[in-house]
Amino acid sequence: MAAPMHCSSASLLRTTLLYHSPKPSALPPLFLTPAFAANSQTTSFSTTPRSPARRDGNSSRGTSALRHTGLNKKQRLSVRLSNLPRPVRDPARRSTVEVSKDHPLYAFLPNSESAIDTPEELSAHGRAWTITELRNKDWEDLYRLYWVCVRERNRIATQEAERERIENVPAALGGGEIYGAMEAAMRDKAVKKTMAAIRGTLRERWYAWENARVAAMDDEEVDLYANTENGERAYLPKEDDAGEQAANQVRGLNLGSEDDYRTDPSTLQGPDGGRGANARA
Repeated sequence: MAAPMHCSSASLLRTTLLYHSPKPSALPPLFLTPAFAANSQTTSFSTTPRSPARRDGNSSRGTSALRHTGLNKKQRLSVRLSNLPRPVRDPARRSTVEVSKDHPLYAFLPNSESAIDTPEELSAHGRAWTITELRNKDWEDLYRLYWVCVRERNRIATQEAERERIENVPAALGGGEIYGAMEAAMRDKAVKKTMAAIRGTLRERWYAWENARVAAMDDEEVDLYANTENGERAYLPKEDDAGEQAANQVRGLNLGSEDDYRTDPSTLQGPDGGRGANARA
């Protein structure tokens, strides 16, 4: 039979088992105990003292679209909802406005009464202009043709936006897919080729003008700073002595034909060695 354990040893064992229990303890570790103290003093990370809220008297302070804070009761707008115009829904009360059929804005709309051209109307166009053809055009023709192309591209983009709007409308409300997108893209491609050819033609003329300007700067007979409006000559040719002599000879020559030169018959030699009719006499 085992000997009875002394009371002091049993108390010591019970205390050891209590503090070394495998169950997790609810108390924090000892090194975190000061943080849970009730009267602990904490310091912020920033050493800059806090400043009070700014009060500048701005009535719009606090109005934000992100925070959904709108106007307060003291703020008033210059426009009231009661003063805004309202659309007239009754057709009988609407005012009739007469618009001329030759209005310039009609050039940006389709030729027909519909909002979008048909695929046949979009395909009715020629080929693009080439640089070889545009070289024979003057500045004004190129200017007009370029802005006609800009207006045509505006018409195509307007119809394309209207086509996309109708295609996004449900079929129950009259929407759906519409033909003509491929024809519009081909028409726009031809217009862009013409515009590129116009820019290429103008680029060639600019290089030709630049080369002529550089050559004129080294030419002593050309004055690039001459004021032609006041009668100053931009080209001042310098003739040397040989050139002047050649010019005088050209001025002194008779430019008539060989038939205009007539030979005196009296100077001709006769058959007997005499001179003309006197010798025969």
